[in-house]
Parts: sequence; C-alpha cells; structure tokens
Amino acid sequence: MLRPTTLEGTYLRRLVIGFSTLAVMLLPAAAAPAIGAVPQPSSQAAQRALDNALDAFREPLAAAGPGAGERDVTVALRDLAVALPALSGAERRQARNLLARPTDKNDRDYFGKEADDSPLCDAQFCIHWTDKAKNRPASEGFVQQIRKSVTRSHDVENDSLGWKKPKSDGKLGARHGLGKDGQTDVYVTNLGKNLYGYASTDPGQRGRKRHAYLVLDNDYTGFPSPPVKSMQVTVAHEYNHILQFNYDVFEDVWLFESTATWAEEKVYPAIDDYLYYLPTVASEPQVPMTGQSIKVYGEAVWNHWLSARFGDAVVRNVWEVSPKQEGFAVDAYDEAIENAGGPGFPRELGDFFAATAEWRSIPAFPDYSDYPDVKRSGRVTEDADKTKLDNTSYRLYKVEPTAAAVTLKVKAEKGTRSSISLVGREGGQPGALTTATRYLGKGGSGKVTLADPGRFSRVTAVVANVDGRSNKRNKRGKRVYKSDGSAYKARLVG
Repeated sequence: MLRPTTLEGTYLRRLVIGFSTLAVMLLPAAAAPAIGAVPQPSSQAAQRALDNALDAFREPLAAAGPGAGERDVTVALRDLAVALPALSGAERRQARNLLARPTDKNDRDYFGKEADDSPLCDAQFCIHWTDKAKNRPASEGFVQQIRKSVTRSHDVENDSLGWKKPKSDGKLGARHGLGKDGQTDVYVTNLGKNLYGYASTDPGQRGRKRHAYLVLDNDYTGFPSPPVKSMQVTVAHEYNHILQFNYDVFEDVWLFESTATWAEEKVYPAIDDYLYYLPTVASEPQVPMTGQSIKVYGEAVWNHWLSARFGDAVVRNVWEVSPKQEGFAVDAYDEAIENAGGPGFPRELGDFFAATAEWRSIPAFPDYSDYPDVKRSGRVTEDADKTKLDNTSYRLYKVEPTAAAVTLKVKAEKGTRSSISLVGREGGQPGALTTATRYLGKGGSGKVTLADPGRFSRVTAVVANVDGRSNKRNKRGKRVYKSDGSAYKARLVG
C-alpha cells in the first residue's frame, strides 16, 4: 500500500496502476465460466500483470518525486498471482520471485538473514525481522508496537466485525519450531520512503480463496504522520486485504480498496486517514465509482454509509456473497444490501448520492464535519441542462431558493436506472435537512418537489446514474457497463 506523502504542500496519493490487470484477465461474457468458477487469464494479460508488478517496485518509488505515490504494490501482486498460471519459463520464474516472501533469497526484497530471536509468534501472527543494518527494525520496541497493532487489527476485524480468519498457510514461514500452526506471517524490512507496506498471496495457489503474508516498513520515518500511527493504519488496511483473500481474490479493485480503507477507520477511528482521499470523491462526482483511480480509496465513505444504515455486517456480507456473484462488486453489493433489509444497490446508491449533497450535516458519516463540500455543476433553471453520465456517477446542481414550491423535472435515458433528488438545508452546517428522492428504475421522466423552499439556506438538485449493470467485456477484458454515456435533461418547472 502506498500512503499519502507531502511534496511542495500537496498530497501524492496511491493510484492503482492504469487499471487493474485483473480486469483484462477474465473471459468475455459469451465464454464465461460457471458461477463460482475460477476465471482463466490470457497470456497477454499475464504479461501485462508481470510488467505492472515489476513497475510497482521500480524507482522512483523510493524517491519523493512526481509520481512517487502512484503505485499500489498489493494490487499489482494480486493481479500477478492470478496471472501466474498463464506464464512460463523465465517469466514464470520472475513472477514467482516477485511473489516470494522477504526471507526467500530469490525474492527481489530479500531482507537478509533472519535475526536469531525472530520470529515473535502468538496464536494468530508471526513477526519476522533481520539484523541486517539496512533492513532491521528501528528498535525492539517498534517490533512490540507492530505486535500490538496486528493484535488489535485481528481483534476488531475478526472478533468485533466478524470477518473469518485468514486462510491457513500451514507451516510456511515456520522457524525454530515457531509458526507451524498457520499463523499470518508479518515481515519487517526497509521499503523506502513512499511504500508503507503490502499484502501478497503466496505463489502456487489456485482458486478464489488464498493464504497470504504481510510486509511492513522497518521504521516509517519520512512520512506525514508519526511512525507508529503510519504503521498502525497500514496494518489495519493490509490485514483486511489478507482477510479478503480468503473470500474472493478475484474481486473488483474498487471494492478491494474501498473496503480496506473502510477497515482502517474501524480499527483506528482516531487516525482518520481516509479523509486524505475524500477530495477525489468530492471533486469528481461525475466519475464512476466502479473505476480504478485513487478515488476508490475515498469510496470507503460509501461503506461507512452502508454501515450506518444497516450495520457493519453488511460490508462483510458483500465479500461473503462475492464468489456467487463471480467477483462482480455491483451484484455483490446488491445482494448484501437486500440481505440487510435494504432496497438493493441502485436505490441505495441514489440515497447515498443525495446524502453527499449535505454530508457535513449527516452524523451517519464518521468525521462528517471535516468532509469537503461536493462540487456543483452550475445551476439548474427553467432552461433544460443537458448532460451525460456514466455508470454509478452523478451531478449536483445549485437551485435558487424561492417562496413557492420548487420542482425538479428530469428526463433520463430510457432503460437507465436513475435517481433524482432535491435536498434542502436549513441554516448553517450542520443544519436540518429535507430530501425528496425518486427512483427511475427504467429511466424516463420524473419529478421531485420541495415545499416552502424559502426556509432553506441551500437547495441542491441531484441527477444520478445508479445503473451498475454489466454483462460483457471489451476486447481487453475490461467490463463494459450498460449505462455508460446515458443522456439526461434537467430543469425546474412550475
């Protein structure tokens, strides 16, 4: 995981490489395997996965320069592990070396001879380190801080939130008679200035559920947050990836990362690292949630919304139903929301989009008073505003409060699941809210009205494409969403 770093007063953030190569590995819908079956990678996709994994470890990763925070090693290694069966010869050996643990001399990150008193084990974890000067932990006390952090992550994510434990790796990582009971192995080494840590499945596995290990930096110096806090939030995030690997290693990237970022806040609510990524959500509402940009980390707020509405178990259930939904995040969310008694993915997404118009007035969001205001796309008036929206995206518009009732009329493209809302806020922030929403399950025309709008200090119109359906892929294997480029007309009517 790459974490925010400061450069000339700006934040450089993690970015999934291009788009996840997992997307290009899956078979087109016409040749799709049976439900729950393992997708088969192509040789071209496997080569791209190898190239991306190599790139993820290259400089300028360790240099605080432009682009330094733009690689996510966990995603790159996940994709490489999935692609491994399609590689052969020297490329296969190279891939296996990238996926090897730091104690493996063939690993590019071999950290040196393991220390005599390593590992430190309990029933759940084994922490490994070296005495090699470059890679050894900052202090014995720092190893103890890591031990406390992995224990807390386990206690919250497994015991409190109910996620099932990581898949056992058997005796992998065992040393001096310790670590023979399938504990999760944690390796401490020097990862450079911008790479905080990563999780990786071990090579040689097939299927959706896989065991994995965790790699952490040895001192966490040179980052915006203090070393211990930087380590703690990294452990919470990457350990959640370890847990995800025992549900469905093939899941979509936006669910993969938004869930792990959500878990950070659950384990360490006082650190609030997810706030670094909310500006990408607030400034780009018209960008699909299903993408692979840095926005996926800020989308942890969607999971926080679901937690507040239905309880924390709903996020876990998304992963529990993922194999049945063939790793398609939209369908997994749809089933989990319905299982929790909710209206399903599109309607709930419409409510969420409407809530973001005034989310600094909604205590359901953690740290809501610190959220940035979501970008407005100008004003909606009596003259029709025309726009196009891709899947799972939306626009907010300013509405001039009047003494009489205000009505928003929207015509959505036929067949596109859509949601329209008017949101009125009384007074400052936080202020009392009134929301009128209508779901257009088949597109077409719809209206919503706010009575007595003069009582509001701000009124916002919401036009949303909440259609996440996808039943095919393009030639590169990337999901094609049915509703992309849907046309909308919005205006105020008397």
